[in-house]
Amino acid sequence: MTVFSKKYGPWAIIAGGSEGIGLCFAQQLAAAGINLVLLARRQQALNDARATLAADYDVEVRVQSIDLSARNLEQELKSIVEGLDIGLMIYNAGAMHSAGLFVDNSLKKAQQLIDLNCHGPAVFCHTLGKPMRDRGRGGIILMSSLSGLAGGAYVAAYAATKSFDIVFAEALWAEMKAFGVDVLCLVAGATDTPSMARSAIDFDAGEFTPMRPEDVATEGLQQLAHGPVHVAGDGNRAVADILRADRLQAIELLSSGAASMFDKPFPIARED
Repeated sequence: MTVFSKKYGPWAIIAGGSEGIGLCFAQQLAAAGINLVLLARRQQALNDARATLAADYDVEVRVQSIDLSARNLEQELKSIVEGLDIGLMIYNAGAMHSAGLFVDNSLKKAQQLIDLNCHGPAVFCHTLGKPMRDRGRGGIILMSSLSGLAGGAYVAAYAATKSFDIVFAEALWAEMKAFGVDVLCLVAGATDTPSMARSAIDFDAGEFTPMRPEDVATEGLQQLAHGPVHVAGDGNRAVADILRADRLQAIELLSSGAASMFDKPFPIARED
């Protein structure tokens, strides 16, 4: 048993673990000898992930299709983890798939983002965080985005929910560190994942160089003990420094970035 698996094992649970960054987390944890519970919406993607992991690693892998935005999430999660010693929880859900002006999109869409990116992490951290605190070890990683560092046009609700994840992780880090539980918010920028490939994002527009998902996951696990917030990638850290320096400039930068990625106009022209 490695030092890592002793602190964060014997089981890890990954919400959004069927592909992309989540699957890369799973592969690296399996290599460390940690058993896995993978959660996502699409059952076939979960089955494929389990088969991939089973072929390469000698760990137990359980998968469960779940709606992470469901209001009964707490009950479902408790049923899934019953009897398991979860030493690491990774909430890797809530990617941005489309963009538009807040008042033009349906309110239901915004509410779903709030449920997925705010209600979901709160449920997972409350349900799994207390057992970690009580036994004096464990780790929590919440995925966020550069969009969470300031408001941006076309992604208002998404940016706000990702900001919640950053501040929430900071608070949990302050509360849990005395009990031996590490908390990290891993802030990702553009990343070359299947989810992003299915979206309307154009990585060739503007100056976007997407990271590899395995590199994002590697940085997250390396920085877990050094929270509360880590921005993955040298280029993204440089952008984050700019965003933190000037709030109005940050709003302009994120707005123009979202507009470029989703082929929208910015500045936004008023329609009379």
